[in-house]
Amino acid sequence: MIAPRSDGTRRAALVVGGCGVVVFGWALVAYAPVPGIAAAVAAVPAFARAATHRVAVFLALAAVGGGMTWAAFGTTTGYFVLNRSRLDAVVAEIAAMPTLVSFERGRDDPPAEAERTAWWESTRLVNGRRVTPYRPQGARDTDSLREIDVLRDLGVPYARYRALCHALERLGLAGFTRGPGGEIALDEPIPGGTPWGTSFVYRPDDAFPAGSGAESDRRLAPNWFFVTRG
Repeated sequence: MIAPRSDGTRRAALVVGGCGVVVFGWALVAYAPVPGIAAAVAAVPAFARAATHRVAVFLALAAVGGGMTWAAFGTTTGYFVLNRSRLDAVVAEIAAMPTLVSFERGRDDPPAEAERTAWWESTRLVNGRRVTPYRPQGARDTDSLREIDVLRDLGVPYARYRALCHALERLGLAGFTRGPGGEIALDEPIPGGTPWGTSFVYRPDDAFPAGSGAESDRRLAPNWFFVTRG
């Protein structure tokens, strides 16, 4: 037998559910999947607890909330719609630095203080050249170039470059590649061993870019496409 709910308990459940909805709304705007999912998980049982028919309300809200969460954070279309303004801003930044032809964020962890003059692995690429922000000027390693020196040669302001790096990281993108006709492909991370990759491609002429012909290749919006290449 379920004990009757007091007004205080019901009110508390509604407050928790309302807070969950507010956080979920913020997560959609900020594109923050983890807080968004957590908020949905908290809001559904809270609202159900405040309802008269708990099970029915729980199932209905779980179906609606689960569908919305999946559409927002689990699909390419949801990612694009919620991040459209951020993607447009990244493309504008890249277009403003024409000497940057390609970039891969890769990995380049700071070395230990005692190893600051030693060689270490870097997989960050600028225009196909491996660079690192940590390599000292006098290091003997000739494979990794000093990131700031390469950018100076390209005429790219370091602060603007770092802002672009942070924007790509914030969007979970691996880097970008320029193509013909002003095309800019924002590349998603490629799982290890996968012979193909996916990209959000911006085309000023709105012409469908060359792709693999995969079923996932499609137009997302005017000038924007999602393609698989390999």
